[in-house]
Amino acid sequence: MYLATLTAENFRVFGARRSSEDAGDSLELELTPGVSVLLGENDAGKTAVVDAIRLCLLTTAADFYRVARDDFHAGPGGRTDTFTITCRFKELSTEEQGIFLEHLTTDPNGTSSLYITFKAELMEPLPPHRVSVTTRTGPNGEGPTLDGAAREHLKATYLRPLRDAEGELRAGRGSRLSQILAGYPTMKAEGANDFDVDNDTAITLVGIMRRAEHHIRSNSTVMAALDDINSGYLEKFSIGSDTLRGEIGVAGDATLSRALERLELRLSTGESEWTRRGLGYNNALFMAAELLLLGNNDVAPLLLIEEPEAHLHPQLQTRVMDLLLDRAAGGESAADPRVQVILTTHSPHLASAVPVEWITLVAAGRTFSLAPGMTGLDPSDYAFLSKFLDATKANLFFARSVALVEGDAEALLLPALAAAAGWSFSENGVSIVNVGHTGLFRYSHIFKRDGQQIPVSVACIRDRDLLPPDTPEDMRGQLPSVSTMTSQQVEAHVTRLKSGDAGPVRTFVSDQWTLEYDLAAASWPLATVMHQAVCSAWASTNKWPTGPELVDIQARAAEEIAEWRKDETSLDQAAMRIYRPLRRKPGKQASKAVSAQYAAQLLTPGSLARSDLPLYLRDAFSHLCGGG
Repeated sequence: MYLATLTAENFRVFGARRSSEDAGDSLELELTPGVSVLLGENDAGKTAVVDAIRLCLLTTAADFYRVARDDFHAGPGGRTDTFTITCRFKELSTEEQGIFLEHLTTDPNGTSSLYITFKAELMEPLPPHRVSVTTRTGPNGEGPTLDGAAREHLKATYLRPLRDAEGELRAGRGSRLSQILAGYPTMKAEGANDFDVDNDTAITLVGIMRRAEHHIRSNSTVMAALDDINSGYLEKFSIGSDTLRGEIGVAGDATLSRALERLELRLSTGESEWTRRGLGYNNALFMAAELLLLGNNDVAPLLLIEEPEAHLHPQLQTRVMDLLLDRAAGGESAADPRVQVILTTHSPHLASAVPVEWITLVAAGRTFSLAPGMTGLDPSDYAFLSKFLDATKANLFFARSVALVEGDAEALLLPALAAAAGWSFSENGVSIVNVGHTGLFRYSHIFKRDGQQIPVSVACIRDRDLLPPDTPEDMRGQLPSVSTMTSQQVEAHVTRLKSGDAGPVRTFVSDQWTLEYDLAAASWPLATVMHQAVCSAWASTNKWPTGPELVDIQARAAEEIAEWRKDETSLDQAAMRIYRPLRRKPGKQASKAVSAQYAAQLLTPGSLARSDLPLYLRDAFSHLCGGG
């Protein structure tokens, strides 16, 4: 069986469920039997999801979670005094149905599910804010109380963020390592005392401890010290017939739990002396130990892990995810059960390592599954993204706004253009994602859905790819020209380019031709910048110009623009001249990406008026930055 759904009402950022058909503010999350990945910015509600499961099911670490006043949702009408969390388990095996027989709920189709409902009530509005909690079964929490062995079977393994991996694996009373080892299948037999005094042999852990204790007591030095204590000092405190004698032994009782609490797990260096290792590898070691315990749980093994990337470099993050995916797949036998993994992350490397359909975006206290049927993606889109959604592109999952662009030039230049005109991509959480010419709408479909929309503004910025009138023959290529089209045909062409728009996704098509041409044709300040940038890129085709050479090139380009303006050259004519080096035959043209690099260097924050930009970019930046 596996945790299939999680609902929560009035818990932290999640509010009440509405009675209307509109989606409410409550949490209603569908989970997969394998890996479910929760992505989103800080304070979106990811940790609240994990903590809701912890409260409802408890954890194997036996860490105490005290419900506090701030766990109760605070909305416009004030703070609520109750909250409810429900976990639903599905696909129970025959054995699991037997374990939870009195707690099951059977639907009209005969399918059995296990509902666990946690309810908390704030009893006092003033400090100390005492809280009453109950955990019962049934969809509405009206079934039998969950306790005893059934409760133990459902405990989840939880790895907190910024965990002290080294400390968790140290020896000590109640250590996490001792709890992990105690759950190992064959460990129970180690609790037997098999110490044979006559033959001086022992095999089990408790037997070995008893044998060690026996030899310690028999040590000549220990015996001599004990004799001095008794005969030299302790006997002098005796009164009358009272006899005082001490005895030296190993601290604590020689039980299995005490034996395990004296063990620690650390990374081997291959040398006799131990050397402290880094945080990253210690975290990997800790996760390996937790998975050992989890893999030996024969009923609903569930791992909750926040930020598995903590202290790990990107390559090790990928290795950790490979391990989690392997454990989630499980084996073919009961000895290698399938582990359900629910994790939160801020790592694009981890986000790109799992299929998109396993991802749930968390934003502003709402969850948005990317499973088939929940997005605008079709099966071919999912297959495409599984191959081409890399760590760089996965940045779109963590943004407040996403600009999808078709090439390197746009990715390099758009942030600088926005800043020059008074928009800040960084302040508004805008991510630029270069998806190439063929995948623009495959990525935007991630954010398209029916019903409640993901609160992420998506701008698809693309070229019109129609030739302006009077385009020279050597610059035409295979593109159609507006001079051979009616206004209705041009409008139909642009409408077709925007056909993928829906919800927060909008397409912004260049006003005339391409980004570079439209920038040069938009205003004289931008024409100057683009002419300087293109001339610099042309000079860089064979070798990079030196600093003084670059200054001279850009000064001459600015002078040429001044001459064109003096000669009353139109902006369209100037734009065609500026764009020509980028439109020549392959091998004889300047690089658009290099031109964009030079243009970005020439632009400074506030150096342009917004009216200097092409209209389509003004609209795109306003969409991405909330109209600011």
